[in-house]
Amino acid sequence: MMQLLVSGLAMGAIYALIALGLLQIFNTVRIVNFGQGQLLMIGAFLGLSTMGQAQLPFWLAYPLTLLAMGAIGLVFMLVSYYPLRGKPFYLVILTTIAMGIILENLALIVWGPLPQSVPSPFGSAQVELFGVTIPQHVLFVFATTAVLLVAQWWFLTRTRFGRMMQATSQDMEMARLVGVRVRYTVAVAFVSGAMLAGAGGLLVAPMFLADPSMGGPLGLKAFVVSVIGGFGSLPGAVVGGLFLGVAETLAAGYISSNFRDAYAFLLMIAILFVRPRGLFGEKISERV
Repeated sequence: MMQLLVSGLAMGAIYALIALGLLQIFNTVRIVNFGQGQLLMIGAFLGLSTMGQAQLPFWLAYPLTLLAMGAIGLVFMLVSYYPLRGKPFYLVILTTIAMGIILENLALIVWGPLPQSVPSPFGSAQVELFGVTIPQHVLFVFATTAVLLVAQWWFLTRTRFGRMMQATSQDMEMARLVGVRVRYTVAVAFVSGAMLAGAGGLLVAPMFLADPSMGGPLGLKAFVVSVIGGFGSLPGAVVGGLFLGVAETLAAGYISSNFRDAYAFLLMIAILFVRPRGLFGEKISERV
């Protein structure tokens, strides 16, 4: 039981990290990036190239991977969002889906179709806490997710640029009129969202394998987590991710692992019946 809980929390932390990147973009341009999972997959393979193939130490490989992911996020914005700004939002969403398919096929061309192992900075080292054996990499996942959550909250609520991003989200035209450089805030949102996805890829790949098809399911899980937690809520993304990870793992362990992906959507539907805005969603009213 305790081993399943630890595994569920570890997977939930990964879901939360992907959802944080998803919300970074949503909280700026009000667009759901359905290519977020594929960005995570690219981050995992870049980790494979830097640590596994180039044999770089993790303290160098991780920053290089995140910088590369930032550049990819900028290109992602220039292709999927910038040409369609001002157009109906569903066109941008469809373009993010198309970009995800392109990234997946590029990964197939560059790294091949076979799943590959990505090394962890901690190797196979484990610790025992309260009779439960926990890989050190899992503890690293927990710590990294906590640090990135606090950093993102501080950036959005305590810095001038973060407040500019929130203003852009609320009313892009008004933000532009009062002097906010909307183009830069949107670019920062996509760059930081891609870097968060890359961090998720670096963390999840050593736990499983780097696979070109891994991005789609993980991206959908991040969307489910965002809905469960309440779209736009950073604490909701973390709580929703941990909740989904534990519920999914326990259901797979005690019921059946054949329906592991279905549990996430069943849980989302059940929560929406009870709380249509999600666990931490805010009530929004409009006067007409």
